[in-house]
Amino acid sequence: MNTERLYYQDAYIREFDAQILARQVVNGRPAVALDRTAFYATGGGQPNDLGVVSTPAEGPVRVLDVLAEDGAIWHVLDSALQGEGVHGTIDWDRRLDHMQQHTGQHVLTQAFFGECDAETVAFHLGERYSTIDLNRIDLDPTAVLRAESAANAIVDAALPVTATFVTPKELAQLPLRKPPKVTENIRVVQVMGFDWSACGGTHVANTSHIGLIKVIGTERRGPEIRVTFLCGRRARADYARLKALAQSLVVRYTAAEDDILELLDRRAAELDALHKDLVDLERQWSGSTAAELWSKAEIRGGVHLVVAALDVGVDRAKKVAQDLRSRPGVV
Repeated sequence: MNTERLYYQDAYIREFDAQILARQVVNGRPAVALDRTAFYATGGGQPNDLGVVSTPAEGPVRVLDVLAEDGAIWHVLDSALQGEGVHGTIDWDRRLDHMQQHTGQHVLTQAFFGECDAETVAFHLGERYSTIDLNRIDLDPTAVLRAESAANAIVDAALPVTATFVTPKELAQLPLRKPPKVTENIRVVQVMGFDWSACGGTHVANTSHIGLIKVIGTERRGPEIRVTFLCGRRARADYARLKALAQSLVVRYTAAEDDILELLDRRAAELDALHKDLVDLERQWSGSTAAELWSKAEIRGGVHLVVAALDVGVDRAKKVAQDLRSRPGVV
């Protein structure tokens, strides 16, 4: 039982018609295998598509998960379908987002290899951000920025992105970054003249559709560096978030955006100085309070018995008690 994967023909397909080949239950949910589908199944670091399927006699049923198993694509549903012919509609915003992130990863990975001689050893496409793990730990911010700039130059160049299945002979002629993990049905995604990668994911048709590639963080993880990045709509949304944050600081501090950092540095220095003064005054207050309590304490058998209720916070009371305990013959 094999399912024709329509996204291999056209990753931009949003709707399709198909026939149900089989039914089963997956994790307590009804699932159907179709003879053809545009729903991408989780794999290769890319999450599955979501959307709905319906029959002429039934309303839309949500697709909760998509799984690949021995050539068949199983669609895990919110409720059972009774008919045989279905109409499917994928969540296009989710699909486009995944296409932007995945193609952006190919470009960024090749940029790090070309600019920094750093190879990608792992890739993860998450709901909020994506990551690649590089096999080097000595990349400074300048090197990262150089790779990011090279990647965005490819975005600006609007290079065609194609995906084709190749024979072993054809594969041997291609400058792949690394050998494929499979030995048959090998699909190569090419960013024209820049990158060739064996990949089964969905991709944009042109690098300009990636929109933007932005590295937002790096983190050392053992012998590797994890690079966190955003592409396309995610990058624009993050820019909007940061712009809103900057504007709120402008309003709060009544300062120009370019002056905010200097102003906050000054405020931080002032707060540090005030904190030091406060710590010194707290120390003086607890010492003088303890001395007064000690001097007024009842003396029994040569021991100062201090009994007092302080209308202060717990931390302040502890400091007074600690000062008293440091004195000889005090209870």
